[in-house]
This record gives sequence, C-alpha cells and structure tokens, in this order.
Amino acid sequence: MMQPYSLSLDNASVVMRAKEAFALWTNTVVPHMPRTSRYTTGARIETHFLDLLEVIYQAYYATLENKSPLIVTAINKNDLLKYFLQIAWENKLIKDKPYAELSEKIQEVGRILGGWKNKTNEKIDRQKQSMTR
Repeated sequence: MMQPYSLSLDNASVVMRAKEAFALWTNTVVPHMPRTSRYTTGARIETHFLDLLEVIYQAYYATLENKSPLIVTAINKNDLLKYFLQIAWENKLIKDKPYAELSEKIQEVGRILGGWKNKTNEKIDRQKQSMTR
C-alpha cells in the first residue's frame, strides 16, 4: 500500500520555521510599516518569503537527483531575504525587536537548509558509490 506524502520531521522543521517567520512578518511587521514602504520594500520582502516557501516545498517533493539544486536555490532565496530585511531595518522600516525575531528565525532556516543540503549530497554520493561497485 502506498504511503501518503508527508513531511518528515527533519524537513518539516525547515517548512515550519519558514512559515513561522512569514507569519511574524505578515502579522507583526507589515501592519506597522509606513504605507509607502509597505507596498514597495515590504512587498518585495513578502515575495521573497513566498518564493522561499515555494522552493522548500518543491525541494521536499523532488527526486533525489533534483533536490540539491532546489535546496541551493532555497539557500539563495533565504540569503536575499536576510539582505532585504536588513535594508528595511537599517532604513527604520522595521523596529528592533521584530527584526531580531525575524533574523533569528531566518538564520535557523538557513542552518536547517544547509544541513539538508549536506545530507542530500551525502545520499547522492552514497548512491553513486553503490552504483560503481
């Protein structure tokens, strides 16, 4: 009998952390941003959040061979997100406390993605070694 797709605990944590950060962004930060910034910088940050969630989802369901490039894309999206959040904070569009909370969550997402990438590459290497034997 075929098992339904579900996120394993290892990979679910990256999805959960990214969703938590997105919820923090939309519920805590966006309502307090100046209106002009909300629809420019804020919209750009929101787009990067959504792109990150999308790529993480795609990577989870991708075949082993296709996982690593998607995880690298997710890492790049995460880095861009950190960059835009920093710009918003430096320009006083985000207050210190929400910025610190968001930064912590985004850093954690980055660490989890890095570990996922390393595990995936190890699996690919083991698979290649078993094929050459």
